[in-house]
Amino acid sequence: MKMKKILNVTPHNLVFRNDDGTEFTIEPSGYTLLAKVVEKEVDKEGRITFSTPTFVTTPEGEKELLEIRELYPNHIIVGSMISAQAYNICGMISAKGFERKPPAEKRLDPNRFTIFK
Repeated sequence: MKMKKILNVTPHNLVFRNDDGTEFTIEPSGYTLLAKVVEKEVDKEGRITFSTPTFVTTPEGEKELLEIRELYPNHIIVGSMISAQAYNICGMISAKGFERKPPAEKRLDPNRFTIFK
């Protein structure tokens, strides 16, 4: 089975690590699918407010996603967790052993992605 290509919609390189230890980098595509946070107050105790965030699309991001889906129909679209939730694209999952590494040392699993449905 042929591996699908990955489209990086973050502003930074994504470094993936295969099971055999080989690595490959996916550079930013130029798309970012910016989303915004809308908070809903769910409780209040005195001066403390508890809220739930919801990540929503922006008109610019929606326009980008239409273009991406047209130009890259067979790609896995990978973005930030915020974009993944807002646009129903994929988020990244750390490669085994890299879960707690700082961003510069982070390696990602090319065979696993987070989705929100």
